Amino acid sequence: MDIKSDTDKVCIIGAGSSGLAAAKTFAERGIPFDCLEREADIGGLWNEDTTTGVVYDTTFLVSSRKYTGFQDFPIPEEYPTYPSHRETLAYLRAYAMNFGILDRIEFNTTVERAERTDGGWRVQIAGEDRPRFYRALVVANGHHHMPRVPDIPGSFTGEIMHSRDYRHVNQLTDKRVLVVGAGNSACDIVVDATSVSQRIYLSMRRGTYFVPKFMFGRPTDGIVNFCEKLPLPRWLRNRLYTHWHRLIVGKNERYGLPEPEHRIMDTHPTMNTVLPQLCAHGRIGVKPDITEFAGRKVRFSDGSEIEADLVVFATGYEIDIPFLDNDLIFDADGQPRLYLNVFHPEFDNFFAVGLIQANGSIWRLADYQSQLVASYLVAQAEDHERAGWLRKLKAEGWKSFDGAAYVQSARHRLEANYYDYRRALKRHIRGFGPIKEAPMKPGGLKGPTTRVPASVIETRASREAS
Repeated sequence: MDIKSDTDKVCIIGAGSSGLAAAKTFAERGIPFDCLEREADIGGLWNEDTTTGVVYDTTFLVSSRKYTGFQDFPIPEEYPTYPSHRETLAYLRAYAMNFGILDRIEFNTTVERAERTDGGWRVQIAGEDRPRFYRALVVANGHHHMPRVPDIPGSFTGEIMHSRDYRHVNQLTDKRVLVVGAGNSACDIVVDATSVSQRIYLSMRRGTYFVPKFMFGRPTDGIVNFCEKLPLPRWLRNRLYTHWHRLIVGKNERYGLPEPEHRIMDTHPTMNTVLPQLCAHGRIGVKPDITEFAGRKVRFSDGSEIEADLVVFATGYEIDIPFLDNDLIFDADGQPRLYLNVFHPEFDNFFAVGLIQANGSIWRLADYQSQLVASYLVAQAEDHERAGWLRKLKAEGWKSFDGAAYVQSARHRLEANYYDYRRALKRHIRGFGPIKEAPMKPGGLKGPTTRVPASVIETRASREAS
């Protein structure tokens, strides 16, 4: 089979926030790449006009402007503290334009299959007769594609929807609505429904902590960011945050919500200020697990039942990369095989960027991941000793976080503590030292890209090390 040869290039799949971070970093470091995006625009899940968008009218960032935006391109101060999804998309577009990568993205380019081959990756694009060949592959297409829906006995004769398909409150108007789940999307939909539905219920499998977006008049993540700088062990931080939440918010039972059976750092946080108050006002009916559907009736584990017109499953997503053999990424138990959730333990030309869930800015983590991948690619091309250093680490399978520290559920398969994970990435980046750009030599990674002045790179490196 004829192969279109792009042997010096790296293939980046996806132009959401993670793909943009990878493309920007590779452009800075002089690494030639193609960035392939199946949609007609950037933004991934933040773009409501694409099939990958999962935002709704009332989607806002759950982390604040100051601590969410890329560090080398802050979100403008004129934005609100918690920007909307439309403001977020505008920011991502400005980011891509600022770093000159918007014109380097191939839109409407769907990857049907990516397979390892001698010396690289064979990538088949929909509508192209011949596959392309790349030196390395970076998967940055996100993991919010395949909705997870629980298997519940019986049949429901009303409407069933996953939160992925929710867009505006008109879908909830004048209906008896049951929302299943207690994450950020579930709580947003429940709050929306209180103003337009006949009745709204929330089904929770377990008690959770509802964290307000502001404490003491300041964004909560700013306070947490300060506290995380204190040299305290995880168990002590977990205990302190749990008691702090009890002091600021109070017990769940006072709002009519089930009490958590774990400490606050043991799960991914749910950022919502008003839901507990609405429960206390009686505007939300709180229910346990569903046990059975029977027509329009929904029965629960406590023996109660309700009638509903619409059930919204806000139950997350299955982690699946449709164009790839998922055994490359996950073991038989569905746990990530990748070192730092980025590097394959065996293959030196496969990377994931953004395949992480954390209590902080995924954009910033994707930027650090991209810097680390770029350093590794450059070190490989130079036959630098630091390539062997990281190759040994990833082969040993060491990780910077302990997944067992979280409540064991599908929701936490990619979970990491943002601050611990960020520190680990930064340590690895510093471990590569002054390696800056890909070498210009036959078979290397250097391509016809714009060279970034050393002063710019050094300034950025100094800032990241601080």
